[in-house]
Amino acid sequence: MSMCSMRELVILAALVSALHAASLLTGTDVVYKCQKDQDKIATLEAESFINDHHRHGYKFKFVSQDSRSAEKKTDPCEVILGITLEETECHVVNPKPLDQCETRMETQTKVTAKCNVTISSAEGKAEVKDYNCDTEPASHEILVTKCPDCPGLLPLHDPKGLESVKTALQKFNKESDHKSYFKLMEVGRISTQWMFSGQSFFSQFAIMETNCTNKEAPQNEESCKASCGDQARYGFCKSTKVGIEEPEVECEIYEAKNRTHPMKRPAQFPCNGFAKIPPTIYPICPLRPILLSRGPPNFVRPTGN
Repeated sequence: MSMCSMRELVILAALVSALHAASLLTGTDVVYKCQKDQDKIATLEAESFINDHHRHGYKFKFVSQDSRSAEKKTDPCEVILGITLEETECHVVNPKPLDQCETRMETQTKVTAKCNVTISSAEGKAEVKDYNCDTEPASHEILVTKCPDCPGLLPLHDPKGLESVKTALQKFNKESDHKSYFKLMEVGRISTQWMFSGQSFFSQFAIMETNCTNKEAPQNEESCKASCGDQARYGFCKSTKVGIEEPEVECEIYEAKNRTHPMKRPAQFPCNGFAKIPPTIYPICPLRPILLSRGPPNFVRPTGN
């Protein structure tokens, strides 16, 4: 065997050894044992699990780990992590990967979730057993001291805000090149600001494809049903309405074949947490309307559904 061949074999053996060592370091190959140095594995699983089961509003991104506690001598092991998540600009219908979603700037009114997540080891993998989250938007009173001209959030059911959404969606369907008619899925955010021309509304909302065409929908809108199953396309819109002017609206339509399609998401996980009333955001742990009159003024503890 020549010296060149020997050298090539040595290099090949070194590469195989390096690749094997690298594979041992991946999270998929590590046996999770609730150890402190494995908290990153646990927090990534928590972030993924919470977003997979969050069916309304926006995706949330992990920001920090605030605490940890572990029960000794439990089998399987369990650890409770206190983590902070922040709302991103990606709605849950948006197929963009979470690591490409930006969290909101302070001027856009940040939304923060403080969560306690119980992680256990299932067949050597980190698994979420339970979580509870308190979700809250940043104080508008504090925001205006730093940015007096920044828009403030309105309740999601604000009548004038909803009217601006309705008008914007009508304009989108009228000007759209899509053959299908799209109807409102949910309002994500409504904010307002006063200008010289009057009150302005800035809205964000998700839409879904229906079985009606754009031509027939205006005459028979109530009979238009959401398209069936995972064949339906969803979209996300942003609109601006200044005073009495006609709204401006831009919408992104997502193809049906994507991993974050609403029909492919698991059911809402039963969790508890605080959220302010009336709601200006979608909390991680959902609200039940029957509980809106309970608890201290303007503050309730929702339950899972």
